Amino acid sequence: MTHPDGGRDIGRLLEALVPELAAPPDRLAAVGRRVRRRRLRAGVLAAACVALVLLGGVVAVAAGRPDTNGTAGPQRPVAGDCPATPPRFEYAKSDLPSTAPGDLAPHGAVRAVLCRYNPVPELHVQRPGPPRRLVLTRDVAGLVTVLNGLPAKSGIDPCFLAGDGGGYLILEYGDGAKATVELAGSCGYVRRGAITRYQGGDAVEAFDARFTAQELAVARPADVPAAGCVQRLTSGPADGRYSPDPASDVWMYTYGQDHRYLPVPLAVVTACRYVRGPDGDWDRTGQVTDRGVARDTATAVEAAAKTAEGEIPYMNCSSRPTTVDVLMLRDVVGETREVRVTRDGCAVVTFDFDGAPPSAALDSVLDGLLGRPR
Repeated sequence: MTHPDGGRDIGRLLEALVPELAAPPDRLAAVGRRVRRRRLRAGVLAAACVALVLLGGVVAVAAGRPDTNGTAGPQRPVAGDCPATPPRFEYAKSDLPSTAPGDLAPHGAVRAVLCRYNPVPELHVQRPGPPRRLVLTRDVAGLVTVLNGLPAKSGIDPCFLAGDGGGYLILEYGDGAKATVELAGSCGYVRRGAITRYQGGDAVEAFDARFTAQELAVARPADVPAAGCVQRLTSGPADGRYSPDPASDVWMYTYGQDHRYLPVPLAVVTACRYVRGPDGDWDRTGQVTDRGVARDTATAVEAAAKTAEGEIPYMNCSSRPTTVDVLMLRDVVGETREVRVTRDGCAVVTFDFDGAPPSAALDSVLDGLLGRPR
């Protein structure tokens, strides 16, 4: 299903159906949960559901030229003028930072720019790379309201990990002025100069939900290129992983309570099959790209992700697997995720480095695209 008006009807429908977000309740405990469940992303709730219905009827197309250079879709954020390193938040078990008077976020902002860094708490591994520069123009006033509604006091230590990660949220004003709020990646507070606020996870949630809705409103799924697969998988390091590491090129982390592996709908799916050769490595024997299976694939992947058991070695079995299938997933804003499915020997589904039991639904999707393994 194509949209001759460039997807503007999707944007209008989303604008009508997705309400602006109010300041969320106290979720300091949710910050800890996000670190414990780093592999899961929260859905965009109503916006994602509406877009999923709209995009589910995309007609399958023949395999086009896959994007083997690892580039994402046309919306891909880049580093821009973001600082090279994230802010530092000191780790302390004693006194909490005090705060100066005043608003955390001055009113009247017209844009908000988030500099997001790797690693982030939601990724299970550290992947070095430049920061992402995400530009928000949707309901910036609502974001400012959430920031200023964060509490100025907290009864517990808000920083339970070393102060790495985090990012900068730059508020921009019509007269050219800027105000920078520093966001902690592993602590529960944020700050602008001497003004400190707590429940910092709520600030990130407020930005991410608005940014995701903004990007969904202008998404052009048909323009998102397919992702290609590597030519060969080899045995990984001593803990028994495949090499190279799975692809993960994402910048949306919509939290909330409905944790999802795929926070926005898929646009295109590439399935690849690898068969072990006499040298012990797995060579690619097939690659198929299809847009029509996006909804069924997303459903199967989401269900399998909910059964993930954490980071486990998944090749330490009595016999080496013969067949490994891979799903390269591109969502409607061009993000890329890779899911690997070991089909025999030690059958397992892996999301980055988290393992889940075999999934009949995923096997069915793969068999429909690649045929049953021999």
